[in-house]
Amino acid sequence: MIGIPKSSFIQAIRGKVILALILACFALFMAWLTSRVAFREMLNTVEHLSSPNERLRIVNELSRKITSLDQMQRRRAFNDPGNYNAFFKESRQLRISLDSLSQLYAGDSVQLQRIRSINELLSVRDKQFVNYLKVREKLVNNKSFSSQVQKFSDMVSRNAAQADSTVVTSEKKTSTTTVIPTEEKPRGFFSKIFGKKKTETEDKAFKIVNEENVKRDTIALSNERKIVKGVEASLRAIEKEQKLKSQSFLNREAVLADANSLLISQMLGILKKVEAEAVAQIEMNGVQAKKVVNTGISRISIIMVVFFLLMVLLLYLILTDITKSNRYRKELETATEEAEYHGKAKQRFLSNMSHEIRTPLQSIIGYAELIRKQQQPGRKYVDAIYHSSEHLLQIVNEVLDYNRLVSGKFTFSEQVFNLRKLLEEVVLIVAPQATRKMLKMTQNFELDDLEYIYGDPFRLRQILLNLLSNAIKFTMEGEILLSVFYKRQGDNLHFTFMVKDTGIGLSEEESKHIFNEFEQAESPEQSVVNQNGAGLGLTIVKALVENQGGRIYVKSKKGEGSSFTFYLQFKIGEAPDLSKIQEGAVPAALGKKVWIVDDDQLILDLCSLIFSNHQMAFRCFNSPLDLLNEPWDNEVGVLLMDIRMPELSGVELCRAMRLKIGKEVKMYAMTAQVLPGERENLLAGGFDGILMKPFKERELLSIFNLEALTEEINDQIPGGLVFDPAYLQKMTFGDPQQFHKIMDRFREDCRNDKTELEQGLKQNDKEKVSLLLHRLAGRIAQIGSRELAADFRKAEIRMESQNADVQKQKDGILLLCQHLDELIHLMEDYSIS
Repeated sequence: MIGIPKSSFIQAIRGKVILALILACFALFMAWLTSRVAFREMLNTVEHLSSPNERLRIVNELSRKITSLDQMQRRRAFNDPGNYNAFFKESRQLRISLDSLSQLYAGDSVQLQRIRSINELLSVRDKQFVNYLKVREKLVNNKSFSSQVQKFSDMVSRNAAQADSTVVTSEKKTSTTTVIPTEEKPRGFFSKIFGKKKTETEDKAFKIVNEENVKRDTIALSNERKIVKGVEASLRAIEKEQKLKSQSFLNREAVLADANSLLISQMLGILKKVEAEAVAQIEMNGVQAKKVVNTGISRISIIMVVFFLLMVLLLYLILTDITKSNRYRKELETATEEAEYHGKAKQRFLSNMSHEIRTPLQSIIGYAELIRKQQQPGRKYVDAIYHSSEHLLQIVNEVLDYNRLVSGKFTFSEQVFNLRKLLEEVVLIVAPQATRKMLKMTQNFELDDLEYIYGDPFRLRQILLNLLSNAIKFTMEGEILLSVFYKRQGDNLHFTFMVKDTGIGLSEEESKHIFNEFEQAESPEQSVVNQNGAGLGLTIVKALVENQGGRIYVKSKKGEGSSFTFYLQFKIGEAPDLSKIQEGAVPAALGKKVWIVDDDQLILDLCSLIFSNHQMAFRCFNSPLDLLNEPWDNEVGVLLMDIRMPELSGVELCRAMRLKIGKEVKMYAMTAQVLPGERENLLAGGFDGILMKPFKERELLSIFNLEALTEEINDQIPGGLVFDPAYLQKMTFGDPQQFHKIMDRFREDCRNDKTELEQGLKQNDKEKVSLLLHRLAGRIAQIGSRELAADFRKAEIRMESQNADVQKQKDGILLLCQHLDELIHLMEDYSIS
């Protein structure tokens, strides 16, 4: 079934839509925030621009006041001539304004110097104005002039009195009044500014000239001359004094005018400076406002562009996810259909497997019951049981191969082998099956002089045997053809293998599914001959071919037969040096000894019996420490050791022995551990090979090249719910004494181990329980009760897990102990019979 990957929240469509909404809200928020900040800055700038310039206001006010200062002070002086505090009030107000202006220009030293200069000029101007007022006051004051006139009048009166006392004078006085309009005298600059407006009475003023004709006596002439001279002197003095006052007044007026001009000039300079600053500030504020607006627009534009790009990206991702979702939905629908299809295929597989397993089991049980009733069982009954067991073993191996297939545990070796010899062996193996069905076995090998190639011979043999057995199974009459040819490209050899039959053939629909798990072609002869299998053979073949970089095809027509063709690539290999001893084999002719260590006495007894019958030197140890402490014998060539032992494990013992002896001594592990990972760990731990429990005689002897194998032993665990004496009889070479000895040893050891196992369960000793389960599994399998041994092995695996709880598995283990008691009773019944 096609797995749909689990996506995280962000990778899911819902997450992307929510993210898009969040980004949209974030973009709107950022745009609002940017606009708010920009408009607030713009508002501040506008307020700053619209607010009056305090400096400019104060300078304008100072300019206005300074310009009108002279007139205001003159008016106050004329209205209240003697009160100087009145016109100093304006100066004080100006100084207050100047102080305020100084605070505004606190950081401008040039302007502060100008303001201080204005303050000084204002003080000087006040002094000049006071002096001016004093001079003007003297000029307009008539006291001195009145005193001069009074002196002149007193002098005339005194002279007149003296004349009257000496001379009598008669005079004739004539008075003529003439009105003469007075000429307007030109007014000066300050008179125009500070002078009063003439009243109408002054405009209507007239002058009276009195002309008097006095007739005096000549006696008084001398006195008159004295009076005239006195008057002239007084007038000259008055004229001189008036000229001095006028000159002083004009000088003071000029100084005051200069002070006013300088003060006004400096104020105008400051005013221009302030105006220039104000204009510059306005321009700068305008630029700043423009910058604020442009910045706000730019930020909003960037936010919108980024938001748009993100929206485009998210839209693309959402559409992509929708597309993927639709594809996943279609794949899910297809996978669902395939799952349903495979589910039905598995049901057919279970049904077929039930039939396949029950058929040989029925033969085994039936013939076993017959044998139990016979004192001397017939050989044909024993052979029937043996062949049924072999058939059952083949089914189990096929299922185990499928298990390795789905778990990815298929392993491939690279070695040199004789291809022609391998092909001939394969044909030799399947030839009896073809002969029994009256089928012609044809072979066509176009190999020229090619013999040795480099590759995996076991997997090639497995593929060919599976295809040929399949062809024979579904062919009722005709022939089976095995054709092999190759093309060479450098050192690479491209082989084509074809298995062709004239059997029932396949329909086009069946050809599409023939390599699927649990698929089988329907055979019309099922009711007569068992043509069904596990439905895994071709699946395993396809996996083996493809894992080696090859391809496999099928051409078939219903009722005419099928043709399976697969392609594999190998390399040219060199012929092996036959003078060298095959790795892992120690020929008995060399006289090498064999040491066996196992904590199970039954295994030691079986090995002793086999080695004794083949006249091989051996020694048995039931403790790993005994072996480790034993002085080394240089005649020893092979060490066989169990993996699970109480004092030292087989791996630990192997490492310790490797430090003691060299690599020329071969070490083999005897174990019931059949998982691929466990096998790899054992080989990596220093072992040269593995002998799987339960083992047959030929499997044990194959280590020494005393019996050639036609197939590799891998994970062979034949089943069997009852005691199989035929297997043990074969192991004891039909010797009744050895047979009963081993059975007695088995029963005794099992009872002891069972007692220890029950104690371990009570003590909650996980390690002890696991060790005893392992020991019992190997012993029971070796005696022939494979199904019970497999149950003990499963219990051992569960106990070895990290989270295993002894008490939780106690009931299951005790149930296995009951089955063990039943097995012991069966063996006792057999011994009695």
